Amino acid sequence: MSSSELSDTTDGLGTAQAERRPAEHSFAKADADQKTVVPVLRRVARSLCTGLRHALEPIAGVKLRVDAPDAEFTQFDVWCDRQAELVSISQFQLAPMQGRVLLKMEPVFVSAMLDAFFGGAPREMASPKKEFTATDIRLIGRIARVIGERLGASWNEVGNFACHAAGHATSVDGARIASPLARMVVQRFRITLPDNIRYELELVYPLDGLQAAEQCLTPAGIADDQLPDPAWRDQMTQALAHVTLPARSVLARPVLTLPQLAELKPGDIIPIPPARNLPLIIGDRIFARGSLGEQNGLAAFRIETIERG
Repeated sequence: MSSSELSDTTDGLGTAQAERRPAEHSFAKADADQKTVVPVLRRVARSLCTGLRHALEPIAGVKLRVDAPDAEFTQFDVWCDRQAELVSISQFQLAPMQGRVLLKMEPVFVSAMLDAFFGGAPREMASPKKEFTATDIRLIGRIARVIGERLGASWNEVGNFACHAAGHATSVDGARIASPLARMVVQRFRITLPDNIRYELELVYPLDGLQAAEQCLTPAGIADDQLPDPAWRDQMTQALAHVTLPARSVLARPVLTLPQLAELKPGDIIPIPPARNLPLIIGDRIFARGSLGEQNGLAAFRIETIERG
């Protein structure tokens, strides 16, 4: 092989290696971004699970279950490309956070809430909606308003924020609030109706806005584990509301000799003197003390003191 041929071969290999050079990725930066905002987002999402349930149940007229998976980090153009032609996107300004927050609702969710609002059962649409009706838009406005209130309240638990409505669009083209390459954080919420019918809502935050808002967080907002999980606390409260415990009281403890006990027969009367400081026993522990009386023609127990410990 001549020197010129060897040179051409070497140049070709160099070009091929350059073409196969792996793309650069900023994994370390992405990890740092997540460590910065994920703890706060988790706290807000847990609070919002309870807030969304309280906001949507009066509209749906049924009990709902709401849970939130971990947030997703993505680019704005990637998120936009995933959206259908018709979609409800409400915009909020979460001052002093920079940028806008988006609330995405699918047409199937709007239809299900509309059916439930008028007393019907959620049903699958025969064909995809091509546009929202005037009734749909009114309901979307109502849902967005109550969710906006809960969104502001949940963020106020971690800092000083105020939520204001900032517009609505029925397609992603009307809600391009950031550049295509802008980094966004998508927080999904799963709304489960009776019969395990499930829908999803999405809140989309600008990552730069979340990072800049760190200075508005309170010390309690920065610490992820200082307060109990609101969703867990709410579920525990509901569960405890259905727990029943046996309650009883001992009116007297008469003492009988063995001969007296042996002579007892039907119709005998054992005198019980009036007594105070009777115990009210819950399970196997004395919960309170009181006295026996009468109310509305029935025997009644009046609590006078609550036992401590």
